[in-house]
Amino acid sequence: MGKLIVTTKIFIIILFTIDSRPSIAQWSSVCNTGNGFVDNFENYNGDLYTTGFFNTICGTKCNYVAKYDGTNWQSVGNGFPNAGHHLSNIDNELYGVAYQPNIDSNWVYKFDGTNFIKVGEGTYLSNAKPGFSQTNNLYNILKYKSKIIACGEFDRVGNKKISGIMQWDGIHWDSLSSGLSGNIPGTAPVMYPHDLCTYGTDLIVSGNFKKAGGQVVNGIARWDGTQWLPMGQGFNSTVYAICVFNGELYAGGDFTLSGGTALNYIAKWNGTNWESPGFSLFYINPNNYTFIHTLKVLENKLFISGGFDRAVFGSDTMSCQSVASFDGTLLDTLGGGIKTGNEAEALAIYNGELYAGGGANNSNSYITKYNLPVGLKDLHYSNHLLNIYPNPTNKEFTITLPNENTEVLITDVFGQIIYNRKQLKLKVTIEIDKVGFYIIYATNKHGILTTKLIVNN
Repeated sequence: MGKLIVTTKIFIIILFTIDSRPSIAQWSSVCNTGNGFVDNFENYNGDLYTTGFFNTICGTKCNYVAKYDGTNWQSVGNGFPNAGHHLSNIDNELYGVAYQPNIDSNWVYKFDGTNFIKVGEGTYLSNAKPGFSQTNNLYNILKYKSKIIACGEFDRVGNKKISGIMQWDGIHWDSLSSGLSGNIPGTAPVMYPHDLCTYGTDLIVSGNFKKAGGQVVNGIARWDGTQWLPMGQGFNSTVYAICVFNGELYAGGDFTLSGGTALNYIAKWNGTNWESPGFSLFYINPNNYTFIHTLKVLENKLFISGGFDRAVFGSDTMSCQSVASFDGTLLDTLGGGIKTGNEAEALAIYNGELYAGGGANNSNSYITKYNLPVGLKDLHYSNHLLNIYPNPTNKEFTITLPNENTEVLITDVFGQIIYNRKQLKLKVTIEIDKVGFYIIYATNKHGILTTKLIVNN
């Protein structure tokens, strides 16, 4: 990997507390009672909605859909008939898709304010087998241009032959050319498109499928409004997540190759091929199944969740349980991640805090929240009020402060305090022996300045 270049960001944050010391971001449990994995969060009408494999969550009985107002959990109408996978707020209307573990039809659902109602014709899978491995499951839904798009495991909609992906014109579901088919070579013989996003004027779909519109695409394809097109050589295994961040397209899954390019479960599109984004997330125990399930842009950062407990960035390997974020320059392990033993798929910002949901397996629930330092709105950016040099440093560095009587607090990426002292001068020299990433807070009566420091060998 090439030389690491750091762009310093300074945040001035207005405080609403008497204590001038910035609070260290940390995770706190919202709920660890429930009988099923939490798959997805969505903000709707001021509440946090969630769906998954549960019909009891945080002490509330429900049919796979519940909502949270910051204090109480409530069931949401009739919910879904089976475990839910995704909720989407489209034009201030709530849509959802769910699994269908039996050999029968499935539907896209829309919330009418009281109950979830079926949207158009049902979907079917002709070679369905009982269980979750090869049945009529629906995975995602979004708006592309003027139409709603849904994807999943189906080869018929109503009496129409439609495979893997469909579009709603307000009256009927229709196909996008010949749709999706097959599976990525070397994977289980099940076709399941899993995620959707828009990239420029194109629709991107990812998952486990070999072809789109008859062309070999291997897990990811783009629809330009008329035809399906491949994106490089695709991947050697499932692409669970896709997302556009800072104008660039990212993909995550359980893949390790794109053509001859080695990858570690996450990749970035360079316009021609897939490449490493400069970091990787994985389980240190090779017997555990590593996967990236969700990529989501929140608070101008790319948040990542799935199954992993380590992060590698540059020469650093850090503990990172199931959740991380990337600001385009640095990877944040978010205090080491959520409680060990739990994996996460659901992510959302609610009431200024990051919520993550998942569980240890499909039979239990876990929801936690993280008080992001950026939960308070960033009001001003400046590069001259707090200056650090050299940065990166081998050991010793100097901080020039905006004024005297400023408290300097330094933490590592896990939130552990490394240095904390009130400074009576405008310039201070500090030494840190341990290689790693650090966050520096300078606090005075006017607010807080923060920046990041790298200590190299």
